[in-house]
Amino acid sequence: MTVKHLLIDIEGVLVTDKSYRPVPGGVTWLNSLAAQGYDWRLVSNNTTHPPQALINSLRDAGFNVDLDQLEGAATTGCNWLRSEGHRTIGWLGASSLSPWLEEQGFVLAPPGAASCDAVVLGVNADLQVTDLDRAASWLQQGAALLCLHRNRIWLDATGLVRLGPGAWAAALEAAVPGVRSVTAGKPEPAVYQRALESLGALPESTLFISDDPFSDLAGARRLGMATVFVLSGKYPDAGILSTLGPDQQPDLVLDRADQLVPDRLQQG
Repeated sequence: MTVKHLLIDIEGVLVTDKSYRPVPGGVTWLNSLAAQGYDWRLVSNNTTHPPQALINSLRDAGFNVDLDQLEGAATTGCNWLRSEGHRTIGWLGASSLSPWLEEQGFVLAPPGAASCDAVVLGVNADLQVTDLDRAASWLQQGAALLCLHRNRIWLDATGLVRLGPGAWAAALEAAVPGVRSVTAGKPEPAVYQRALESLGALPESTLFISDDPFSDLAGARRLGMATVFVLSGKYPDAGILSTLGPDQQPDLVLDRADQLVPDRLQQG
């Protein structure tokens, strides 16, 4: 593969989980990419941290990153809501993102609200069945359904596997006839394309690195990018790849991202 640019997932690649403990070797690896001749962007489905807070957490962990090097599902989702004229949202994600959403100009519908413009899903360790019941009612009243990303699972700060917004979106689509969710983040094209545009990069010269072959890498492959699956996050061994078809397999499987060194690639 001829690689000029890298797109990099965060959780499971640079940090282990929501604790933001660096994956061994990750800090040195990311901080040395420019010296190795690579331009890169972080492409994240994070929906628990406002963008600047996410960057601050990475800096605290030792990563040399700036806000303009991040493209994320939360920002992409807000752009879609604005484009559709949806101002009042039923937020079923983490409470830590609520103030940021209000800063972006959205009104968060209270639990007792009869309706809203859009139900919005992000990761939420505290999600209850009653929250899904309320969302189903809003959808029946005509609300749109925005899934900030379709990740099946995610790892909380203790490393525990939790169901992701993709699972909740599937449940709501099954429960309310005619409802189909819109996805803001990976695996849909918009967030990848924003990252490519910010780099001035073409998909065929870009490598995507992630711990999620179902969402992140599948979306990257559809756009023509080469992919690397790392075993430092959600899936600790490559056996999960047996559930994917031949055309969905990553180009390379590594234990950690810091094993990706220039002599394993052909730089353009």
